[in-house]
Amino acid sequence: MDQGRQIAERMYDAFNRRDVAATETIFASTFYSHPLRAIGWGRVQQAWQQMWAQHPDLKVTLKDLVADGERVATRTEMVGLADGSTATMLEMFTFRDDRIVELWGLSAKPQAAPARPEA
Repeated sequence: MDQGRQIAERMYDAFNRRDVAATETIFASTFYSHPLRAIGWGRVQQAWQQMWAQHPDLKVTLKDLVADGERVATRTEMVGLADGSTATMLEMFTFRDDRIVELWGLSAKPQAAPARPEA
C-alpha cells in the first residue's frame, strides 16, 4: 500500500471516529488549506468540530483515490448531513514526510435531474 493512500485513509478514519487529536499527526504544522484559507492543523480541528456540530451523524466514505508522487486526489461521499442528503467531495492534497502539507477541495450536493420534455 502506498504512502498517499495510507495518509488519506488515516485522515478519513480520524474524521469518522471524531479523533481531532489525530490531526496533529496527519497534518503538518505548516499545513495550508485552500478551502479554509487557513494554516495549521489547529484550524482543521476547528473545521471538523464545526461540521460535527452541524451534522452529528456525518460520515465520509472514500470512493476513489489517485496518487502521483507526493499528490493524492480523492472522491468521497458524505452521508449523514442534517437535511438527510448526501454530498460528493473532491480533494487533492500534497504530502511530505508522512503528513499532509496542502489541501484543495470542492464539495457538492447532487442536483435533481432536469425534467425531460414529453415527446
